[in-house]
Amino acid sequence: MLGTFRTISPVLALRWLGGQALWIADRIDADPDADPDSDSGFGPRSDLERSAWVQPLKRLPVGSTPDRPAELRAWYEDRQGQRAAQTHIKSGNPFLVVVPDTDFTYTLSVHPD
Repeated sequence: MLGTFRTISPVLALRWLGGQALWIADRIDADPDADPDSDSGFGPRSDLERSAWVQPLKRLPVGSTPDRPAELRAWYEDRQGQRAAQTHIKSGNPFLVVVPDTDFTYTLSVHPD
């Protein structure tokens, strides 16, 4: 568990959960709109290009794995889904956002008391 937030408001709970989704997405892929071939000096792609221990042959080609940060961002931006989640939580039900990745799974959850 990386963090918790206690509130009686489903709206605030989902707002916090959305912030956590964006926080995770930004750590996985800091700038999804950046050109991977540019040498901007920022972000994980340019760091890998300069890394002495990560050689080009060991890198996966772009697009060869699912884009988990994009899934987290899409969940955050889905306003209709957010409203449905609020209704679900108000009914006293737990709510989970589960995004499996290659080696692990990101799970964001709301558990009403």
